[in-house]
Amino acid sequence: MHEIIEYIYDLLPADKKHRGNGWTYFNCPMCKYTENSDTKHRGNILIFDDGFVYQCFNCKFKCGFHVGQYLSKNCYSFLKEFLNTTQMATLLEMIKKYNEQHEGNEKTISQPVIKREIRDIPKEYKSIRESLVNGETNPYLQMCKLYIEDRNPRLLNWENLMWADRKESFLIPCYEYGKVVGYSLRMLDDTVKNKYIHYIPQGYVYNFDNLALPRKYEIITEGQLDALAINGVSILSNEFTQERLRRILPYIDNKEIIIMPDRDKAGKKLVDQVIEENLPFSVAFPNWEKGIKDTFDAVKKYGRLYTIYSIITNKEADKDNIKMKAIKWFS
Repeated sequence: MHEIIEYIYDLLPADKKHRGNGWTYFNCPMCKYTENSDTKHRGNILIFDDGFVYQCFNCKFKCGFHVGQYLSKNCYSFLKEFLNTTQMATLLEMIKKYNEQHEGNEKTISQPVIKREIRDIPKEYKSIRESLVNGETNPYLQMCKLYIEDRNPRLLNWENLMWADRKESFLIPCYEYGKVVGYSLRMLDDTVKNKYIHYIPQGYVYNFDNLALPRKYEIITEGQLDALAINGVSILSNEFTQERLRRILPYIDNKEIIIMPDRDKAGKKLVDQVIEENLPFSVAFPNWEKGIKDTFDAVKKYGRLYTIYSIITNKEADKDNIKMKAIKWFS
């Protein structure tokens, strides 16, 4: 654990308790500003090596911090409830000193502490767009083009998808901090069991760099093509791992995270996790026609702009309401 985070952790309330899913809970110090003081330990904090995220299930206050940032207004207000003037001055000095020493180093932006395996894109793969512009007629290129255009013709404009000779799949580059860190292969045969093969670092979040953009909302989907269709973020799965939560949670202080589940059993599992673990995310239940399973289908039917609008205007943050709306969404 980084010394800054360890310093903060040591100053949390002495009566804090721990849950099995990694969260620590205690009486929320912020409830008193909106209603009665908390006496039921409804404040929850998740500590990781280089940051933390806090949320209260009662007053809904939330904040997050990771090493490399300065304290946000919410984080400062939260921490001053535990730290005296001297301790807060010490913390601010620690943060200032670290940031000055690492100024211009991209690793300060919540870069994982653990060693991660970076995968380069195989040399035989080429840009589909560039190959088409150059007039190439390779049958495998044409197979990729026909498949992608059938799914959504705009995909080739939204991402620099790639192809290779004698490969019945197309490649989706995976970036982090603007650099390629791996890739995914999407099979052209929709009947195969494993449609995707991922060569990505542990805990990778697709379109992770979007989280640092000054957006009011960030939509998180299960699949990559769903994220591509709305320029969102994908967890490449139907559940949040601790590694992926660790990378997403620091950003809840700056924007609202909206989960857009697929309309199937896998999507229900994702929503159940949000409810059971009280994750600080909203969940969207758009009023799409039956048969539209995910954002990719929705964009093909309604277009990107309306799909995003329908998600944002049909989001729900209250866990009881999420539970009720999920019954109708998955029926």
